[in-house]
This record gives sequence, C-alpha cells and structure tokens, in this order.
Amino acid sequence: MSDLWQGALIGGRVWHARSGDAARSFRYRAAYLALPLAAFEAGMLPLRPDRPGLWRIRRRDHGARDGTDLQGFIRARLAPLGLEAAEVALVTTPRTSGYGFNPVSFWLARQGGHLRAVLAEVSNTFGEHHFYLIRHPDLAPVTPSCRIRGEKLFHVSPFLPRTGHYVFRFDAGPGRFGAWIDWTGPSGEIRLGTSLTGQAAPLSAARLRRAAMAHPLQAQRIMALIHWQAARIYLRGLPFHSKPAQLPCRLSGAEDRS
Repeated sequence: MSDLWQGALIGGRVWHARSGDAARSFRYRAAYLALPLAAFEAGMLPLRPDRPGLWRIRRRDHGARDGTDLQGFIRARLAPLGLEAAEVALVTTPRTSGYGFNPVSFWLARQGGHLRAVLAEVSNTFGEHHFYLIRHPDLAPVTPSCRIRGEKLFHVSPFLPRTGHYVFRFDAGPGRFGAWIDWTGPSGEIRLGTSLTGQAAPLSAARLRRAAMAHPLQAQRIMALIHWQAARIYLRGLPFHSKPAQLPCRLSGAEDRS
C-alpha cells in the first residue's frame, strides 16, 4: 500500500454538509498530491517545485508565500513542539493550467512511525490564509479515532460567522487519506461538516501524467463550484456576514480532545 510520506496521488472525494438554519450538502471529486517535502524540494519526485506544466506546485503558493523553501517554513513551526526532525508530507492540490486555488492543504508531521501533528493551511477566496496547528498536548499519535478541537479564528464563508469551534480528525493511511473538519457555531445550532477522503496510489510519472490530462482545469472547477454553491445559499435568504479584517494571529493551535 502507498505511504503518503513516499509520495502519493490521492483520488479524493470532497463533501460539505450544513445543518441547522438550512440543510444543504454537496460533494465533488478532486485529485490531491501527497508530497514528501525532502524529496520534493530535492527534485526527486515526478513533479518538481516551480516547474511549469499542466499541473504545477509553486513554493510561493504555500507556507510563507515568499518562494523560499517549504522545509524551512514547516520546521520553524514544528521546532517549538520538539518535532523539528519529523518527516513531513504536504497534501495539496496543484495549480492547473496556470491557475491555483486550494481551500485547504495539510502538512503531515510523522515521527517514530506515527502522525504527531498536522498543520492545516486554510485559504479563503479573498486571498487570505490561516494556519491551524493540530496535535495532542503530549504529542501522542494522532489516530483516526482522535478528535481534536480548536477555536475558529479565520473567515472562510460569508454565510458563517468567524466564531465557534472546529473538530479535526485525520486518517493518514497507509493506502488512503482522510481529513474531517466539523464546525459548530457559538449557539450550537448551526453545524457544518466537511471531509476529504480517498485512496492513495504511489506517485509515478505515468500516474501523474494521466491525472493531469484527466483534470486539466481542476482548480478552476473548484472555484466555480464554490461560487455556485454560495449563489444557491444566498438565494435561500441565509444571513450574509461581511468579511471582517483578518486577525493579526496567522497561526493558532488546536489541541483539546473533543
């Protein structure tokens, strides 16, 4: 079975469901990549950093977004936890045909053969970004049964307030990837469940080529789906929340057991 930290192509299924003031759900498919950072930045994978192509991964689309090395960025966030020597794989979607938008990427930190922390890199359609560092306080393994809670501090949807909390859950394989992020509003009445799940196959040049040919406009499609669903929600008359100024804090922790 494929190990995410060896490089993988994930055939993902993305699901969103809202309950409370308006029942609403939708789902779509998307291809994700699991990129072991050391091998990726050394140019040892079929997809190399910053190289033009139908599918492309740019350093300045992730982390500090200044084009510098990604390993330096994640090591600086993991070092205070004592995880500076952890193996890191970045689960993300590529730019397609020159365009890129990725609602969320996951930096997976493994040490001693176990997932110890996840840095969730969340982006909104306004060009803003926030990082949630998810782990147990004692760095115990993050297993598929673990549910870790953190406060919501970043505006994503105009139909949800920037309050409430998330509950995170992860399954890092082997042979699969799963991420579940559930939001509950401050009153507890409105809830949003989201997930990304899929089987992981070893990353090869042939698989990468076939996936790029099958999904040449994936990023464009994701953005179109987001706006289409937003339009449908708006037409149902749900309250609209204007975007607040982003909080100065760009990195927050999630470490409470739910």
